[in-house]
Amino acid sequence: MKRVLISTLGESPGVVTEAIDYLKSRGITPDKVIILTTEDTDAQDSVYLLSDHIPKHYGMKENLISDFVKGAYEDIDSMEAVVRFLELSCSWLRAYRGDEVYVSIAGGRKTMAALMTLAVQIYGAKELFHIILQDEDLESSSRIRNLKHLDPARQAIILHPEPSKLRYVRMPFIGLFSLIGDIVTALKGRDASPEVKKLLTESDLLKNGSPTEIGKTVLRLLESVENTPGPCPERATIDLRNHHHLMERERMAQKLVSRFNFICKVTDSRWKEGQPKVKEVSPNKLEVYFRSREGFDLALLLTTTAKSEGELGRAGQLIREFLEA
Repeated sequence: MKRVLISTLGESPGVVTEAIDYLKSRGITPDKVIILTTEDTDAQDSVYLLSDHIPKHYGMKENLISDFVKGAYEDIDSMEAVVRFLELSCSWLRAYRGDEVYVSIAGGRKTMAALMTLAVQIYGAKELFHIILQDEDLESSSRIRNLKHLDPARQAIILHPEPSKLRYVRMPFIGLFSLIGDIVTALKGRDASPEVKKLLTESDLLKNGSPTEIGKTVLRLLESVENTPGPCPERATIDLRNHHHLMERERMAQKLVSRFNFICKVTDSRWKEGQPKVKEVSPNKLEVYFRSREGFDLALLLTTTAKSEGELGRAGQLIREFLEA
């Protein structure tokens, strides 16, 4: 069973290191850290700093993943961005169901915290918490615009404040994961339990037994998340025997298996002219075509955990978005 920390992030990278330190102080060492943020420049600078600091400070190499809401910058300020962030959050929570998942909502804007809390209400977690830094000067110093100009030693001091300067608040929630099947059924206008129908009606997702506009949006979101293939039961393997641009293909293979836990194996594939970026190969494989730094077109073959056309299509969509980011 893995121990996974999922943390929202804005312009203060310390919220992530403070969350890791908080868990470690309780004897909980995360096996993987997943950071969810936006395309905002400060947020991306924060990710860059953490990508350098966390492996060095904690000895975590390939266990740090950052994911962002495409098209969202300073805040999640449109319905499209809300749906994308919810889908992102729910997908990560679903991917690690059965593991110990700890969620921090200390980073980012209030909208991110609210949506992450909603995602936890749907898919559950071991623990949901918030961190408050009780030192105004330190809080100002911890913003990336100030932090990135400091030397690594000073950065480390600010990223790891004394516990006495922090307050941790554990947040209550009620997981609805066991009801997702009934919720999807009801939102499709089919027969479901009276309790679920009442819940959805009172939440303005159903009206007279049919989904409202926002109910249709929630249905699309849940179907998309539920179609994501489950995690590979064993560590993914990379078996590349063709020495043609081997380093470039190994680099991409490592990025893919680190980002997508439904990939079980990466092997060689030949680039074919005119192919899309991602081609589905039934029943559970994906051919991935990409361009190297030198401009050469390369390809990999991914074996996934997909068990249906829907899951394979969803896996292909996620990897396609990753390549286009």
